[in-house]
Amino acid sequence: MSEKGYSPNVYTYSSLIDRLFKDKRLDLALKVLSKMVENSCAPNVVIYTEMIDGLCKVGKTDEAYKLMLMMEEKGCYPNVVTYTAMIDGFGKAGKIEKCLELFKEMSSKGCAPNFVTYRVLINHCCSTGLLDEAHKLLDEMKQTYWPKHMVGYHKVIEGYNREFMNSLGILDQMSECGSVSIIHIYRVLIDNFVKAGRLEFALELHDEISSSSPFTSVNKNMFTSLIESLLHANKVSKALELFADMIRQGGIPELMTLFDLIKGLIKINKWDEALQLTDSICQMDIHWLLQEETSDRK
Repeated sequence: MSEKGYSPNVYTYSSLIDRLFKDKRLDLALKVLSKMVENSCAPNVVIYTEMIDGLCKVGKTDEAYKLMLMMEEKGCYPNVVTYTAMIDGFGKAGKIEKCLELFKEMSSKGCAPNFVTYRVLINHCCSTGLLDEAHKLLDEMKQTYWPKHMVGYHKVIEGYNREFMNSLGILDQMSECGSVSIIHIYRVLIDNFVKAGRLEFALELHDEISSSSPFTSVNKNMFTSLIESLLHANKVSKALELFADMIRQGGIPELMTLFDLIKGLIKINKWDEALQLTDSICQMDIHWLLQEETSDRK
């Protein structure tokens, strides 16, 4: 291109660098960047950010940070996307203190964090156990983004499952907002409490959401998960109570749930109850089975 008298411009370099990163030819991409500077074609913030993000994605966070410092020296200042990419890179490398340092730095330089920045940093704080910091960030985030972006709060809820009562405190805040997505947050909490073996908390939350929302496929999944967990914990009587509650609310149980209940009853020598449940299944109309299959496909 140069031999024919054409000088590559910033868009040409940008396209080439982007292609090289996609092909994982990072060293060559950095050489192209150096060549770009040599040719007095100043890289813009988009090119620098692409380079920084690409380096972070392959674990080269130190090189990415050096590049960010270099861009500032060249008079090209990082924007919110640049900072977010760098924060995410350090977070994935386990350098949470560096993440928080960059977060403070961007604010001090007049670069306001956006929702993605908060979401990324909250996620990394939760992953490393900095739950107080995550809560603080959540409070800041709420000033601008509540309740528009529920995914970020979803991440905080997941992190706070390590501190059960604290997570319930955040849930109270979310419930006050009356968000239509709150049932999905309940489901996340219930699933994680079940996985952690804290069935008492899972059942408590289930009672709350069941009493305040209509029966849906999400409720059905929560019922099914809890029944299976109770049976696994040999709490057959409680599983039967939950099963009866599900039926009263108009839920259609899956056949596998019924079979698991029967096996649970047999396991504790409640043969009469097992036979009654078996008879109930046999007497069910074929339309019930068809309705269950249709419901599962939705």
